[in-house]
Amino acid sequence: MAQSVERRDWQAAREHALALGLIGEQLGDRGLVKKAGRGLRRLRGGNRAWQLIASSKQVPGRPEWDGSDLAGRRLAVERREGDLAIFLQFASLLGPVVAATNRCTVFVEPRLAPLYRRTYPALDVRLEREGEVAAVDADIFACFETLARYFWPDEPTTRAPFIPLEPDRRLVAQLRSTYLDRGPGPLIGFAWGSLNKSKDLPALDDWRALLGNLPGRFISLQYGDVGPALAEFERWAPGRIIHDASVDQLSDMDRFAAQIAALDAVVTISNTGANLAGALGVPTVVLLDDGFRLSWPAFGETVTTYPNVRLVRKGGQAWAYAMQEAGKRATQIIDGADDGR
Repeated sequence: MAQSVERRDWQAAREHALALGLIGEQLGDRGLVKKAGRGLRRLRGGNRAWQLIASSKQVPGRPEWDGSDLAGRRLAVERREGDLAIFLQFASLLGPVVAATNRCTVFVEPRLAPLYRRTYPALDVRLEREGEVAAVDADIFACFETLARYFWPDEPTTRAPFIPLEPDRRLVAQLRSTYLDRGPGPLIGFAWGSLNKSKDLPALDDWRALLGNLPGRFISLQYGDVGPALAEFERWAPGRIIHDASVDQLSDMDRFAAQIAALDAVVTISNTGANLAGALGVPTVVLLDDGFRLSWPAFGETVTTYPNVRLVRKGGQAWAYAMQEAGKRATQIIDGADDGR
């Protein structure tokens, strides 16, 4: 599979991943099953990807939900492994689960608990703590990929609908008003940097044309030491750069979600903010390098889990070309020609 990926022969890579999954199942090798499932996820392998990943994450001794009727039953949902994005990519799945089961308990990363509780009032939201899942009063258990296996079939007409996470609407209105007091919109969020040194990212200068050509205010969604970069951006879009120091996405994800929901569009590199914007349903353009990334499909411009997100790839060229395409996409969003649907 690795050689096919390197050649960017996606059909061959998908066939190799499918074969690897079968071999892993025959051998009872969870590692191979997981590798195949993750590969298929990136290769748009459909429901088979969720089947394999869910199988690799099953916990011995716990009855895993098998897709049977949930009426009158108590279900506990957990991530088991994976990063924060799992709670954002699969958030829509809790809607049909809550409607179908007698009671559903979901264990979430603490910073996301307010968003989950606001979106699904009937959901029993608990904070992740080691050992607590096994002790919960539940008949059956599931990881998020198990939910995807049964609620996201390959047939689009039977797929569970997208449900955006619900931000604090009062705070959304407050932040939007504050930003518009600085000048007319549209309000465009952007983020440019990462602590992950393996990422191939646009240089600051690559943002010059995008900032100069788009109208409105630009709201920084970047974490960390942003001072030097903001000074550069201010030169290219004088008086139109906004850095809201009241928002700390690392400690208060709920306020960060309200900030993103207050915007008209987002242009960002791949990060947690990109996933959060997608889960909130905010029209978003995500800039991707040519790596084989876990969170995003390896080809194509759409993302099944986030209908309002569009992917713009470096495509083996200089970043300037991708930035130009991102600017066009953002313009279409602002003009109402492309709302991401």
